[in-house]
Amino acid sequence: MRHEVENVEHYGRLAYDSCANRRRLERIRTCLPCELKRKKAALQKEKSFHHNVYVVLLSDGVAKHPSVLRLNPKRDPLKPCVYVGMTGIPVDHRFENHKNGYKSAWVVRKYGVRLMPELYEHLNPMPFEAAVQMEAELAQDLRTAGYTVTGGH
Repeated sequence: MRHEVENVEHYGRLAYDSCANRRRLERIRTCLPCELKRKKAALQKEKSFHHNVYVVLLSDGVAKHPSVLRLNPKRDPLKPCVYVGMTGIPVDHRFENHKNGYKSAWVVRKYGVRLMPELYEHLNPMPFEAAVQMEAELAQDLRTAGYTVTGGH
């Protein structure tokens, strides 16, 4: 029964101490109109579209690395260096993880400056399979536009 109480997040957490709260929870569960149940199911479906692609601005020092230069033979030195990635957590948390060394790309940990939402915000969120494909396509599109790109596996 306690597990069921925790699953009713739509109505907030009810204290499980008293019988009155248990009865109130039962009334809420049985009074839910079908329309609300459908909306809840639709929201759960939307929550599955929680993957995002993101772009991190890198400092120009990254362009001195031969491995980065090899990946970008037609780079425009006037355009910024960027890292393209994909995540299932909020993008700002992913950037913090990079900077803190948790599951991080070395280029972002060492050279990451800030996120560039103007390059990716319009694409998000999406299902996992779409995000995997979009990561590679976004990296290629930026590379074609002259950006120095790392990541984008």
